[in-house]
Amino acid sequence: MKMKTIRGGIAATAAACALCATMVGCATENSGNVTSEQDEYSNVEQATIATRTVTFSALFFQDQAPEDVQASLQEQGYSDIVANEDGSYTVTMTVDKYNDLVDSMHSSVVEQLDGIPNSEDWPTITAITYDEQFSNVTLTTSSSEIGLQEAFVPLQVGLVSCMYQQIAGQPVKCVVNIVDGSGAELSSSVYPDALDEAQRDSVTAN
Repeated sequence: MKMKTIRGGIAATAAACALCATMVGCATENSGNVTSEQDEYSNVEQATIATRTVTFSALFFQDQAPEDVQASLQEQGYSDIVANEDGSYTVTMTVDKYNDLVDSMHSSVVEQLDGIPNSEDWPTITAITYDEQFSNVTLTTSSSEIGLQEAFVPLQVGLVSCMYQQIAGQPVKCVVNIVDGSGAELSSSVYPDALDEAQRDSVTAN
């Protein structure tokens, strides 16, 4: 598989994840009162938090005109939209909309990860396991060593997992292991540490 195709698949995965979740935020903040009841996948309490402030990374607005970004965010029901100097946008949404965003993104990441084994892009990956918050992911390969195809799988997994963890208010850390059919470890990568600086900033901004 050509490197261009692999990188394109990673970019497409990140974009699909973002679109499926409406948009991916890189920083969030509560407004209003808090109760102890929590959303299924989010650390944000339901019902009595009036609004949630979210900063969307510039990563998701590349090559888009500011007026188009503003219009898109308004159409999605966000308010108090602020364009930041680094290209990110800060918006306010209701807590219900925020929790829908988190739940939708969780489902999207599950779909992305479950689609890896035996896929056209990753035919040597035969199985995948992960925990609820995607903090530990194990990929099983039919190969005895890591080739070019397998080398890019952890990046895809780590990026979408960290993006989810950030928006959900979870600790941003994903350990991705590749093992062979016998369970012997072939590689282990920790994200966001293994991301480049721009990617790391986009999933750990506060």
